[in-house]
Amino acid sequence: MKKNSKMSLDCLTKGNIWTIDEAELNQMILDAKKNDDFAENESHYMNIIRTVFDIQYLNREDEKKIAQLEDMHYEIFSSPSEGENNAIAIRKHPIKKITDLTLENITHLEPYEVLNLIEKNMGTGWKGLPLAIQDIIESNFFVDCSVLPATTMHRPGGIIDRRKDDGYEVLEIVRGTWIEAVFIKEKPKVERVKYNSGLNNFKSMNGDESLDESLDEDMDEDEEDLDDDMEDRVPDQDDDDMDDELDESNAQIEENIDLEDPSYDDEDE
Repeated sequence: MKKNSKMSLDCLTKGNIWTIDEAELNQMILDAKKNDDFAENESHYMNIIRTVFDIQYLNREDEKKIAQLEDMHYEIFSSPSEGENNAIAIRKHPIKKITDLTLENITHLEPYEVLNLIEKNMGTGWKGLPLAIQDIIESNFFVDCSVLPATTMHRPGGIIDRRKDDGYEVLEIVRGTWIEAVFIKEKPKVERVKYNSGLNNFKSMNGDESLDESLDEDMDEDEEDLDDDMEDRVPDQDDDDMDDELDESNAQIEENIDLEDPSYDDEDE
């Protein structure tokens, strides 16, 4: 299981809580109880914690109860007295079976841990896994599976050697004289970067309203300048001048229509 840097209860999510162990969680709870807002946020904390951990408060003098919890793989820690309780028992949900995998905890497992779960899954190999489990694993790992004769699989420079050179972990499952090889390699992490345009940053620095007003004024000025520029480019022309040009064009068209085509005359003759 991958470890994470020191966190607080305020930083916990249903994804990263898998990176901590019982002792770290106990220390987080002790630190959080020193804050005035712990009682107000306790319900929120526990909703996240209980997705991964079982927690019970108890009295350290109850040796029978402590023995029972320790047999159930709880770890017992002293805690500030609250009524009759002065201890806390914490147990992390184990990932013992392939069906324990979730989209949250798969991101905190190493390739060899996933291969161990596949190996313990009654010999089903990769292709015998439910599609839902395959999807969970492939959300965080590159997976390849090949079934070949043992001699071919272990040939020098063969598929196993090539996959190992590419950084894959391998699980070999014997199928008679054949071998099913499951190759797993972690996918690179992709950080999601929230894009903030320069305009948005500028607006946040100067205030939205003032910026919008300034932009509107600039746009109005640009439109006025464009109108002025167009007027300078197009020569002034009176309506009478335009009418004269239109009359001349119509007269030219009528003149062309009146002209007789010589070919018609030849045909008449």
